[in-house]
Amino acid sequence: MKKNRTEPNKKQKLTNEEKQIISLFNKPKVVAVCGDVNQGKSMLLYHLLETLLKAGKFKLYTYGLRLKINDAKQIYSIPELESIKNSLIIVDELSSLFDLDNRKNKKLVENSLRLINHNNNILVVCGTPENFKKFISAKADVFIFKNVTFADVVNGSRTKNVLMNYKGNESGSSMLNLPVNEALIYDGTHYSKIKIPYYKKYDSKADNEDIVKITK
Repeated sequence: MKKNRTEPNKKQKLTNEEKQIISLFNKPKVVAVCGDVNQGKSMLLYHLLETLLKAGKFKLYTYGLRLKINDAKQIYSIPELESIKNSLIIVDELSSLFDLDNRKNKKLVENSLRLINHNNNILVVCGTPENFKKFISAKADVFIFKNVTFADVVNGSRTKNVLMNYKGNESGSSMLNLPVNEALIYDGTHYSKIKIPYYKKYDSKADNEDIVKITK
């Protein structure tokens, strides 16, 4: 039976930023990717994967990513997530899988997050600011931010504390305002920024028709 393992790209010299990204994936942990709607979060996820593929190979499972990358296997439920071991798991649209509006699911989700270290996995969860409830924020070891509106972040959450502690020029009175090709990383100790290149092959919205078609 063929194993679900992504194979590395042809050997390439790594940049300092790529080495920085790879260093985030050194052991079991939860990585939170947070940003407002339509701010390039999925493109960021694909960039993380493309960077990791330059360095080595790994088993990859995804939820919510519209476009498949290499031999990634898609999952569709929390029980599937809990059965995975020794892998990288990407969950786009966090609130969809975990159904965070259903309070009865809180205990189930908490148990799933506890299993990440036990099962030797790295979990990347991606969502909008309001998706990162206090109990999810508390489990995150690394935060990666795109543009974020502060009012949408859950008060008292670790996500908000990490955001408000950042005093860079991009942090205004109401939002973290980054260029579309940048992201802010907090690795648990330090803040840093990375560039995100544009990957045409991963732009799922590139072929969308204009809603308002200009005729003049």
